[in-house]
Amino acid sequence: MVSEATTRNYPRISASGLTALERSVGSMQTVTTATESIADFFARYTGYLTDGNIEGLAAVYNYPSLAVTAMGCLAITDPQQSRDFFTQGQDFYRSRGVQGVRARNIVTDVEVPGIWVGRLVLENLAGSGAPVGEERNAYQVVTATDGTRRIAVSTPLDAYS
Repeated sequence: MVSEATTRNYPRISASGLTALERSVGSMQTVTTATESIADFFARYTGYLTDGNIEGLAAVYNYPSLAVTAMGCLAITDPQQSRDFFTQGQDFYRSRGVQGVRARNIVTDVEVPGIWVGRLVLENLAGSGAPVGEERNAYQVVTATDGTRRIAVSTPLDAYS
């Protein structure tokens, strides 16, 4: 038996709050199975980066999503934000001789149905395919209802601003 002293510091759920919780739980659906492996997902993502496929890049993000750096967090609520970011990024990388990207060292930290959390190295490539730099990133990837994977949280681990 739980004493009043034990329970008095915990908030009580009102009848209306309990009804809302029951509606929320009652409407939960089963988690969709991903239609591609995480390695295939990042191959598709880096293919879009290499090809400069801005629409493809915008489509691999969940909305809303979150970009997290040491300097703060940015909510990405609209695909146009992703289009603008990747258009600027393409110009920046191309001007420095980066013509391609590939994913290496994919590490799964946690995977449960519908969510993958991990990190990897994005290796920047010259036109010849030779490595010209790398970036370490962490991601939380969710599975959408259509089975596709989408980035929900991205964290550039090498960025400080």
